[in-house]
Amino acid sequence: MKYSFCAGAASVGCIMLSCLLLFWNPYTEIPVSDKTILIVFMMLILPAFIGILAAILRNRMLMLVVLIWSLPYGIYLSVASIPSIWNLYAAVLILYVISLIRKETAYKGAL
Repeated sequence: MKYSFCAGAASVGCIMLSCLLLFWNPYTEIPVSDKTILIVFMMLILPAFIGILAAILRNRMLMLVVLIWSLPYGIYLSVASIPSIWNLYAAVLILYVISLIRKETAYKGAL
């Protein structure tokens, strides 16, 4: 149960950060375009919803897909502006990796 908490926390955190980025960005007053909303939804929010599903199902391969899918945009947003709140995307990616490692050790312990 503990290893699925990391995956769920990472996914919920990613969704919250992405909503903050799109709708309540503290660094700009300029509204984001429809294309930006689509890109963030497809590359960060959709994998995060799949990550919640992977946490519920405790599916390691699905969580690996989520990590690989989120990795390029997560890394970009986490290092594009240092320091900023968007550096928390690195924490989300780290939690995805931790959940993969914990799931692997949990499966080995069950054998």
